[in-house]
Amino acid sequence: YVGRPDVSLFEESVYQLLLHDNTKIVLDLEGLKMVDSAGLGAMISAMMSVQRKGGGLCLARVGGDVARVLRSMQLHRVFVVHETVEGAAASFH
Repeated sequence: YVGRPDVSLFEESVYQLLLHDNTKIVLDLEGLKMVDSAGLGAMISAMMSVQRKGGGLCLARVGGDVARVLRSMQLHRVFVVHETVEGAAASFH
């Protein structure tokens, strides 16, 4: 679950990656069962921060309720989504 309680930890993790010039980020969502509006907002904010640094952020292994939420909010058009982590990582080359 990514939502209000976990958002600050997620944001701090992305900040640390960017601080160390890691600008090609794959979010592996395989184990994620649900995401709320705070979690979606954090993911969008992270993507925008990464893009401002000239990088990219994409999603991998999105399924179940998370995939349904992304589709219902039309966010599958905002995020680049890949079936596999390997495919997502390869998309940066």
